[in-house]
Amino acid sequence: MKKPYDAIRRIAYAAQLSAVLEASAEKPGNVTPTHDFSDTGYSGYLAGSVALGRCVGEAAYRGYGAGCSEIGMSDIGVGTLILEGVLDVRKSHSGGNTHLGMIMLFVPISAAAGMCLAKGIRFPGVRKSLKAIMAASTKKDSYDLYTAIETAKTGGIGKLVKKDISFADLMAESAEKDRICEELSSGLQIIFADALPCFEKNKKKEKDVRKAIQKTYLCILSKYPDTLIEKKKGKVCAKAVSKKARETLAGKTSIECFDEYLRTHGNSLNPGTSADLIAATIFLDMIKETIF
Repeated sequence: MKKPYDAIRRIAYAAQLSAVLEASAEKPGNVTPTHDFSDTGYSGYLAGSVALGRCVGEAAYRGYGAGCSEIGMSDIGVGTLILEGVLDVRKSHSGGNTHLGMIMLFVPISAAAGMCLAKGIRFPGVRKSLKAIMAASTKKDSYDLYTAIETAKTGGIGKLVKKDISFADLMAESAEKDRICEELSSGLQIIFADALPCFEKNKKKEKDVRKAIQKTYLCILSKYPDTLIEKKKGKVCAKAVSKKARETLAGKTSIECFDEYLRTHGNSLNPGTSADLIAATIFLDMIKETIF
């Protein structure tokens, strides 16, 4: 069956643009156009956002092939594609890890979108397809993820203990300690049930999409303590940050004060996991609007 190359290219473009938009919004505590970290800057995030397009496009291509029964779902190779994406990003800039978590979310989302295109299924089917892709994952996917983590040199999810289990089982075992693993294990429960509707609502209210991204980010952070902060500073600290986010949304604390609070102690309160969830939310919204 002939592949819809234009749609696949648009999925890759949507991923790149989503990553750029996420980085370009003034989200408290993150790298933004006006705030760099000592090891990673805004320009690095832009470079990485472009570089991840190839692996995401390949994921959509393979997802389409699986939807047409040209390859098996286990042949999509989510772990391999995540590793390839991390390698591409590392070649694009000299900063630290910028996109591992994002790529972990983008690859299965893209594969699921490709599968839906092949089967003529509308957007609501993306979540079901993603669950099926995760269920078909292999031990090799896990091994490739381990390599991706080591390549990215990240200190958060990188503390996973290597096990001889499938990618899906690894995500399920790691779900309690890492929000990205939890999302992949649950079929993106938070993103589909909460973040995506919130973003769609904020887009209608705000004239600037970056403002809508900022508000959605604060909303998700206020409800779900950031697991990257939890790994660095503990659960109590992560919950305190979520409380501050709620106060900011309620107007009790200014965006500027919240941002300053998060940037203390060498940016150790960076809500990086929340930023990845928002990037995936933007990506799904864009897929919904431009592909389906």
